[in-house]
Amino acid sequence: MDLNDYIVRIIVCIVLSMLIGIERQYRHGTVGLRTNVLVALGAFMFNYATYGFFDHDESRIASSIVSGIGFIGAGMIIKDGKNIHGLNTAATLWCGAAIGLMTSIGMIYEAIIGTVLVIISNIILRIFSFYIMDKINYYSKEECIIDITCTNEIEMVVRTALSKYVEKNYLRLISLDRDNNSKEVHLKITIVTSRVQRIEDLVKNISCEPEVSHISWEHHKDYVSDNLDSLEED
Repeated sequence: MDLNDYIVRIIVCIVLSMLIGIERQYRHGTVGLRTNVLVALGAFMFNYATYGFFDHDESRIASSIVSGIGFIGAGMIIKDGKNIHGLNTAATLWCGAAIGLMTSIGMIYEAIIGTVLVIISNIILRIFSFYIMDKINYYSKEECIIDITCTNEIEMVVRTALSKYVEKNYLRLISLDRDNNSKEVHLKITIVTSRVQRIEDLVKNISCEPEVSHISWEHHKDYVSDNLDSLEED
């Protein structure tokens, strides 16, 4: 194969893997833009290199790449008590390697379609899965109360981060009470969700702010709202 063909294919590989990586980076995934691009490029170059041999076997290299990416993906999976993190990231890396393989053998249109489907799975199906989860756990929603104490200067930063996180993760903000003195602000936030893990992640993110002097949370099981219509909108 000539150099021009190689350049076109590897550019397509980079662009498609960047699209997948940007979505992961935006979602604050364990693996972001650079790793997704590198995995796709690695798969591309390993498979493309087989064409330099006189008697090459594409299937052997491709199957080895699939196994190798499986080991990398296994390293992304973390078990935390009853919760398992990183499965979606590992699956996305696996798909990224497949995109690299497809572009290396000239399946450009197929790779583009595959990339679109991966992004749809990570965005559209994510929303749909949250909706289903809320319906399944309709009677097991939990009321979570977060207490935050911070300086007056950083209050808007904390409230903005809270608002973005609630919107991004489809949580339901019930109330936000504020009490302040000359130096500090105390915020009491009530959120209803069927995904308590999201509250833990929220608390971890806000606790990283240097001027947050105190943050804690508690939850009450079997919370059921009297407003049926509001729950149907989740």
